[in-house]
Order: sequence, then structure tokens, then C-alpha cells
Amino acid sequence: MEREVNEEKRAKFIEFAGKRVNNVLHDIQILEPMARSNSYDFTKQDVEEMFSAIQDTLEGAKEEFNRKFEEKAKASKKVFSFGTSTITKEEVIENNIEENAGEELNV
Repeated sequence: MEREVNEEKRAKFIEFAGKRVNNVLHDIQILEPMARSNSYDFTKQDVEEMFSAIQDTLEGAKEEFNRKFEEKAKASKKVFSFGTSTITKEEVIENNIEENAGEELNV
């Protein structure tokens, strides 16, 4: 079940997120020449710390965005049904509707 999207808010998200992602990509890309320059000296540990910090921050931001979808998933009650894995209550209802529709066609 997809949630409705407010087109005005989505357009604003697309505009601002696009700009911000491009800024992040640019900032990451300007790190790369430092690796090839003779002007800097660094250790493998320095590189690991630097990219670990970037990765941790990236994962945290992604988790924050995904939380919006996970909260909805947590709200869906899980139920048991033989012959299937654990499914949501909505899926049980949907399956029952499909089965009933098929039975009506066979009558």
C-alpha cells in the first residue's frame, strides 16, 4: 500500500535534495586529488578514519530517511497463516479478497 505523496512538497524535496546531494558529491570528489598529490602525507589509518566517518554519517542519514517507511511497517500487524511466511494483516485481507474473487468466477 503506497502512501500518497504531496506533489508540492515532493517538488520542493527534489529541488533541495538535488542541490544538497550535488554539494556532498562535489565535496567528496575534491578529496580524491589529495590522494595523488605530493603535497600531503597520510597513513592508511588516516584514510580509514576519514572514510569511516563519512560512511557512518551517510548510514545515519539513510536510516533517518528510512525511518519514515519503517514506522509504517511497524504499524502493520503481523499474522500467521499456514503455507506462507509471516505476513501483514493487510496482505491476509488482500489474499482473501483474491481467493474469494476466484471462487466467484468458478461458480
